[in-house]
Amino acid sequence: MIEDTITYNNYVDDSPDNNIWKPIALEERSFYLGLINNVRHSFKSGTKKQKGDSLEELMSFIYNRFKAIRVYHNEHRGDNQIDHVIEFIDGMAPTFIHRKIGLKIIGESKNHNKSISVREVADLDELLRSKEAELGIFSSYKSFSKGKTLWVYGEGKRRKLSLSNKRKIIGYNIDELESLIQNNFYTMLKQKYENLVNEIEDDYTDEDGKLSYQDKLYCSLKQLNKLGIIDGETFKVSIGKLEEKFGSIDLEL
Repeated sequence: MIEDTITYNNYVDDSPDNNIWKPIALEERSFYLGLINNVRHSFKSGTKKQKGDSLEELMSFIYNRFKAIRVYHNEHRGDNQIDHVIEFIDGMAPTFIHRKIGLKIIGESKNHNKSISVREVADLDELLRSKEAELGIFSSYKSFSKGKTLWVYGEGKRRKLSLSNKRKIIGYNIDELESLIQNNFYTMLKQKYENLVNEIEDDYTDEDGKLSYQDKLYCSLKQLNKLGIIDGETFKVSIGKLEEKFGSIDLEL
């Protein structure tokens, strides 16, 4: 009994991300890339229904790779039809999910080729409010719409909403979803969450949005190393920690 409790606690508190969300194995990659290609083909020449159906099928496959969850597809709740409701089983949710996100996630797939708009962000935020969920996930062909700063259009709207309430909205575009043949969806979810929370609490440099948050932090580390404030070993270790928490750095290392 004690050994079982220790194993359970290790799962909840310290389990590797690959134990929370099952990675796509080599023998599954052909099938998964088939789902991706179906989305790309549908968005190129299909109807709106074909676009929506192909993306929802892909996301059902992805969401169902979480452990200890229930996934509801095309769920009717009140006046709303929701593409996906992901509910973690109480008492079995990993610490990050339990403490920062809660047990319910709302997933919305967008069946158009445009960037995610202000209205779509606002609508998902209202859906989260009405369903008492704190995290919404967009799956879409493109990312959030952006302007000359990160505080306008769809990107700006999700930032402002995050500041004004506890609800958070993140998104995966088709290229990021394709990268799951190598990356872990849960790892990326945590990185996207931390990027949103930490960047809006930071002082805002590079407001034109040319650099990702991790790239901006890397530039700061590089400058601190150049000035001799941190040594080379600390610089290397810090880069590793930065990428682990926020995602890979796109600038040349």
